[in-house]
Amino acid sequence: MALNQVARDDWRGLLAVAQESLASGDPITARRAATLAARAAPPTPEAQLALGDVWNALGRHAEAIRAYRQVIEHEPASAAAIIGLADALHETGRDEEALPYCQEAVAVAPENGELWTTLGHVHTELGRHDDALAAYQKALELGAATADLYVSLGYLHYYRRDLDSSRQAFEQAIALEPDAATPYNNLGYVHILLGDLDQAAARLDRALELEPQFVRALYNRGLCAWLQGRQEQAIAYYTRGRSHDRGEAELAAHREDLAEIREYQMQWTDPLQQLGILLNRPSPSPHLRPARR
Repeated sequence: MALNQVARDDWRGLLAVAQESLASGDPITARRAATLAARAAPPTPEAQLALGDVWNALGRHAEAIRAYRQVIEHEPASAAAIIGLADALHETGRDEEALPYCQEAVAVAPENGELWTTLGHVHTELGRHDDALAAYQKALELGAATADLYVSLGYLHYYRRDLDSSRQAFEQAIALEPDAATPYNNLGYVHILLGDLDQAAARLDRALELEPQFVRALYNRGLCAWLQGRQEQAIAYYTRGRSHDRGEAELAAHREDLAEIREYQMQWTDPLQQLGILLNRPSPSPHLRPARR
């Protein structure tokens, strides 16, 4: 159904167009249809729930939160609104607010693995790592084994300083989605922490095959080359990374990684100190850095 075939006061028809447009990969039409639907939709639970779901799918989480709250105001036990609100709050970083709704959502639909995954994400963001692990394990028991879930598990085990489990989780993510660059980069960094530079280099090379301008992978690959004594190669990787690193925000985070690596591999103290001095120098290509405002 085309947008120009739907009356501007037909909120159901407009939402149907938005949903069809999302499914066909046309977010621009979906946003236009949803905006028109929001103007026409009455403040009823049915209309606001449908609108919240469309806004959530579009990534317009603030609008989704408002719609779901209207539903819950009239129907406090609406499972669909509770679930949608929990997800939208988490996506906007409001995890303290999201936690009770996530807990209520899994109580309402305990067999829904995606809800347990979201609960795990919220617990992770709040630093509740044991609770996060339990939620992710429940999600896996329910068949929600996605690459994204294993990436999240990899991060969680890393936060818990369980590097072997972190490595295994990232490997599972790669098995499920072999053409995604992020798990290879993460796995490469874990191998650096474990002291296995050959494995790290192989994983990071694969990340850069898939995404040649992946800044963090370029920095990690440069670090690996530096620790292998290949200084010219390392500088080349760092130069490439800095040319794509807007404001050098990623480099600042990478510098912090050097201290962590030293905690795991004391034998690299001297080369890491030398690398830290090098990375504190101004960029060799200042014209590539964003202008000050």
